Amino acid sequence: MPSYKLTYFNGRGRGENARLMFAAAGVPYEDNRIEFKDWPQMKASTPLGSMPILEVDGKQKLVESKAINRYMAREFGFYGKDNMESTRIDIVTEIIDDIWLKLVDAMFENDEAKKEEQLNKIFTETAPKKLEFLEQFLGENDEGKSYFVGKSITFADIDFIHAMSYYLLPGKNDNGLDKYPKLKALLQRASANEKIAAWIAERPVTPF
Repeated sequence: MPSYKLTYFNGRGRGENARLMFAAAGVPYEDNRIEFKDWPQMKASTPLGSMPILEVDGKQKLVESKAINRYMAREFGFYGKDNMESTRIDIVTEIIDDIWLKLVDAMFENDEAKKEEQLNKIFTETAPKKLEFLEQFLGENDEGKSYFVGKSITFADIDFIHAMSYYLLPGKNDNGLDKYPKLKALLQRASANEKIAAWIAERPVTPF
């Protein structure tokens, strides 16, 4: 088995999908966490001045989070059984990304009034239409009683777990999935995966 080293900030962000997939697959790796204060001095030494970076066998340095995630999904069997399943996984993850990126923008907004305005727009305008689509999309597979694609967890479900850790903000949007019972049940079902649940319980608690 190849050796892996994942380098990213000490936070969930763009590196957490990879960590969740390592956990779900039961594959060991080096979780190299960079503190924000140390980033400026190491930035120039990275291939693109950005993270995450996934090193494979100490030779290949993979960059760009989406490319890393899809590489890992293929390697670990989380990318569907054929081209159609892979494409359906892509559809889900691209829709989720539309929501997640706006949440991240809001999270890093320093003006509290603007932050509240951005979050309100996400919760009332951006997310509902996309979640309605995903609720219907999930229902097309085993009547929504299984996973987004197929009968086992894929990258689509893992990405959903990750994004919902931002979307279901305590005190602001705790009930954000109440209108989407299939999605709510999926989140509970996928998060209850023994290996994923163990990682979520033991991972460092970080602000993002």
